[in-house]
Amino acid sequence: MATAAAKTRRRSKLHEEHEEHVNHERWLITYADMITLLMVLFIVLYSISQVDLAKFRRLKEGVAGGFGGPAAAGALSGGVVPLQGGGGVFDAGLHGTQAVTSAQAAQAALADAQARTAGARQQRSVLQGAQQEIQRSLDKEGLGDTVRFRLEPRGLVVTIVSDKVLFDPGQADLRPEGRAVVDKVAAALGRLPNTLAVEGHTDNTPISGRYPSNWELSTARATTVLRELIERHGLAPTRLQAAGYADERPVASNDTADGRSANRRVELVVLADVAAALNDITAGNDPPVGEIDPTPKPGQHSKDGA
Repeated sequence: MATAAAKTRRRSKLHEEHEEHVNHERWLITYADMITLLMVLFIVLYSISQVDLAKFRRLKEGVAGGFGGPAAAGALSGGVVPLQGGGGVFDAGLHGTQAVTSAQAAQAALADAQARTAGARQQRSVLQGAQQEIQRSLDKEGLGDTVRFRLEPRGLVVTIVSDKVLFDPGQADLRPEGRAVVDKVAAALGRLPNTLAVEGHTDNTPISGRYPSNWELSTARATTVLRELIERHGLAPTRLQAAGYADERPVASNDTADGRSANRRVELVVLADVAAALNDITAGNDPPVGEIDPTPKPGQHSKDGA
């Protein structure tokens, strides 16, 4: 009996020792592998957020060298891998020429966006050059304070104050001083190929007499300046447009005399032409930064020839 009991105790002891070696944390290995794979996945997704074939090739080579050679590289390119039927991460369902075409389209879109940005920058430079030329011309004649400039997304806005410069109160006939200002502005703007918009504005003071409302007055003033550009400076009518806005687009408060004076104005808007800038960039004949081409464009005439 003693011998049987001893054997039983030995078996029980062996059993207990076996139980002590059971590893209940093996799941951590699987969890760590999963986290590592997720990290690699997100790195890959980040790397393809911008299509760049050169960077992709470098990534593919790096992954191939660090994760098992050709088999790992095949996982990126969609080739035969241990898990059969799995498409490449970068293919996104595209294979062969489709993937190449997609990359080329993305590169073409990027190139187009970059070209348009360059065109917009060139247009801004040309318009700033026109602004500087107009300001210099007016300063020589002592009229530098009659014009203000501002650059907007639509182009360069040249603001000419109406009061005691362009027109008498309630009238749409150019004063001699106003004609001199328009001459200086037209000399610079006439050499640009851009479309010009002439816009008339008034304050909110009601008028009576020749014009029944500020709408007619603002429109008449805009068309007077437009006719001056066509008849005296030879600008092509197809390049010009005119509009009157009455008191609907004020630049200052109409509650003060100074504000009302600022609102009575005519604006010449040189509309930005990014398409023309792109053509110039493509042809390689864009004008220098900050300057405009002094050569009259086809269909335009100098002041003396008007």
